[in-house]
Amino acid sequence: MEKHFRQYDVCRQDEKPFCTGRCPFHLDVPKFITKMEAGNYHSAYRTLQDAFGFPGVVAALCPEYCASACQRRQLDQPVQLNLLEKTCAAKTEKKEPQYYNLPARNRKVGIIGAGGSGLACALRLAQEKYEVTIWEKTDKWGGVLWERLPSSIFLEDIERQFQFEQYNLFCNAEIRNLEELRDCGMEAVYIATGKNGQDFGALNRDDSCYISEQGMGIFAGGALTGEDPVSAIARGLEMAKNIGNFFKTGKAVCPAGSNPCRGKADLSAQQKKPAVHATDHGLFAQGEATAEARRCMRCKCNACTYYCDVSRYHSKEPKRLRDDVMATVAFSASPSIIKKTPAKRMINTCTQCGLCKEICPEGIDTGAMFLEARRALHRQGTIPGPYHQFWLRDMEFANREPAAITKRAPGQKDCCYAFFPGCQLGASEPHYVMEPYRWLLSKRPDTGLLLSCCGLPAEWAGDETEHQNVIDGLRKKWESLGRPILITACISCEKHLRKYLPEIETVTLYELMDSWECPPEEEKELMKTGETFSVFDPCSARHERKIQKAVRNLAKRAGLLVEELPQGEKHGCCGYGGQISEVNTDYYSDVIKNRCSLSQNPYLVYCINCRDTFKGEGKKTLHLLQLFFPAGTEEEQLPNWSKRRQNRLNLKEQLLQEIWGQEMRNDPQPDQYRLKIGAKTQEKMNTLKILEEDVCQVIKLGETTGRRVYDPARASFTCYRESGYLTFWVEYRKEDGEYVVLDAYSHRMKIELERVWNGRKKETDL
Repeated sequence: MEKHFRQYDVCRQDEKPFCTGRCPFHLDVPKFITKMEAGNYHSAYRTLQDAFGFPGVVAALCPEYCASACQRRQLDQPVQLNLLEKTCAAKTEKKEPQYYNLPARNRKVGIIGAGGSGLACALRLAQEKYEVTIWEKTDKWGGVLWERLPSSIFLEDIERQFQFEQYNLFCNAEIRNLEELRDCGMEAVYIATGKNGQDFGALNRDDSCYISEQGMGIFAGGALTGEDPVSAIARGLEMAKNIGNFFKTGKAVCPAGSNPCRGKADLSAQQKKPAVHATDHGLFAQGEATAEARRCMRCKCNACTYYCDVSRYHSKEPKRLRDDVMATVAFSASPSIIKKTPAKRMINTCTQCGLCKEICPEGIDTGAMFLEARRALHRQGTIPGPYHQFWLRDMEFANREPAAITKRAPGQKDCCYAFFPGCQLGASEPHYVMEPYRWLLSKRPDTGLLLSCCGLPAEWAGDETEHQNVIDGLRKKWESLGRPILITACISCEKHLRKYLPEIETVTLYELMDSWECPPEEEKELMKTGETFSVFDPCSARHERKIQKAVRNLAKRAGLLVEELPQGEKHGCCGYGGQISEVNTDYYSDVIKNRCSLSQNPYLVYCINCRDTFKGEGKKTLHLLQLFFPAGTEEEQLPNWSKRRQNRLNLKEQLLQEIWGQEMRNDPQPDQYRLKIGAKTQEKMNTLKILEEDVCQVIKLGETTGRRVYDPARASFTCYRESGYLTFWVEYRKEDGEYVVLDAYSHRMKIELERVWNGRKKETDL
């Protein structure tokens, strides 16, 4: 896990906004903007006061460094931040500075020069209660401000900010050497003599901040070192902080240059908003200031929180996700370390779509961390079993004899190709396996068939042992066919095989349909409507340009009108990936609704899981194979989970009979009961993923052991049975040789004294 945690060391979530990074005062622009948007001028002014020292002076002089950094300029015009500052400075009624009753610090600081930079340094040090003395060689303070602003603006602001502070100011007092200040007891000196002023040798050194031979801290800045008037004020404030650090540490260190913002602003979701025109004598009126403030995008490196479903849904930034995962894995390994596991559910809600790594400028792979966390929890035996039990059982069923097939083409000794449709295509639409295989045989009679699961459910469950078993088994099946090229119909299988079985050469069914010119079905009614479909590429097909091109070529050949999603490839999983539906149903529903809302158009997909997920949500969705191998109408109801299992069995039976001329061996099913289930109960069972075979197992236990409760009012029996991590309950009655299922549900609980019934020990392992 350590390598997955370390990748967050370069996370940019704490990067300052671009405008703040460009501002020499490092103004907290989002904080200021938010207050201006709310019309809270007084609080906004405090923010300027804390950052600028002299808010009126800086607002009047600022050349808008931030404008060149504002990301909105790429859309329309930069936010008029300086005009908002001027509006705030002019219209705030309470401008008095805060008075802090701090104890005096018995450290003396000398300031040479009473220009903007020297006064800023003196103000901040005086506020910190240092003994500050200012020497100015002219007869007034302000320096170059007299040339840049009307005196009424800057004198009023300077006097206002100094009104509560203690300091000494000597005008017409020119300092000729630093010995004079040392003799006055000064322990630190800030040289701010202005452009071309006396530097006392400070600029002849590699560093303009140093300690003299007598132990006095020497600091130089402002226009003397090349700053413009506004940057000079900022440097004075920064030097005050460095002088304070000098007194604490004994080291004289100059401030480092500001680093450019490393964040990455995502403008794809932003709309154009023209700059607001100020109508109040060059300032914003109340509503105008609010409107202009709202143009600010509050940009920060947050693409992950916008695109990543886990981060978006839980409102957690990447480092918080990491911390929660770290705490959870640590607790599971050693419960005595901390008292809770904050992220077990969250870890298992990642769909493993891979989008987080794609959109992160540092390539941080949060999905990989979640997957490794699942593995860690599984190794520790602390991963919640119910989260993945259904899917692991489904994988096992798909790989067992009743549903799996590994065969060469009829009458063929060699097998150049083998069709590998995956486990869910045949479960949902057996026709989409049967007919494409017939077509493949017509093109290449030596095409074998490999019908099984690729092992993704085990990987998503974090079960490394079971996953490796499936991979090893799949390799053996492939080798038994003569190591053919596998033709995949599921892009997730395609991607999974490349990763874990790179020795197997693969090609997708859609690429072959395109290159071998599979003829489309006769023009259908949906083509005649002129309706446009948006192509929803599965997350596993991201950047798979050959596959994407083949799909679009096929759609065009079939006469379907298609267009791209507005967001392009920047969408996550349909909701099927990662097996999240049993972990958090609200989150699962949120993910599906988010994907369905990407376009108002119906979707064209080439992943059966995408088709079933969207169609189950009520989104009109068409699978590409329906254009070439139609199987009924668009209005067909999706098969429930029990029907999907039966579909696999029927598919195998049909393949054996029609392709190989063989009969399927049907083993007797001793636990099979004739069930009668109403539509409402059937829907509930499907939602809870309760199979008819689960119901039969429960009824069997009740019937054979007498472990059941009779309700005379309903003339029904109720019984339960544990299965793995779940307990299934069924209410039923017998009618004419059938078992009428009145209700069924499950929960993630164990029942103590499972083997005790009515005070007598019962054998339940039946």
